[in-house]
Amino acid sequence: MAKPVFEARANETVFAERVSADSWKTPHQTIGRQISGKTYFTDQRIVFLASGLIGTASASWEIEMKDIRSVETCMTPPCFPFGIWITMKDGGKYKLGMMKRNKYIDWISQHIS
Repeated sequence: MAKPVFEARANETVFAERVSADSWKTPHQTIGRQISGKTYFTDQRIVFLASGLIGTASASWEIEMKDIRSVETCMTPPCFPFGIWITMKDGGKYKLGMMKRNKYIDWISQHIS
């Protein structure tokens, strides 16, 4: 399977692209683990593309802004204040770790309200 790449939709505005981040939790993971990659923020979705050579397609994910219930700060292991906790309307949860998280949390909050 080919490595996923980000492509903006025709009617989509990109806020930030290629933001270094770690995905710590997705609804499909039973145990949280650190997966490094790049995150893309648009007015319609958040896309995480895992980096690496093998298995990046299964570790990458995309969520629609309209499906997000809430976003808040959290800690990332072992005890760093870099986390973004995203709760979906269906109960799914995503945890991202990134520097300068507050600007992304503010931006997501504005687009889900």
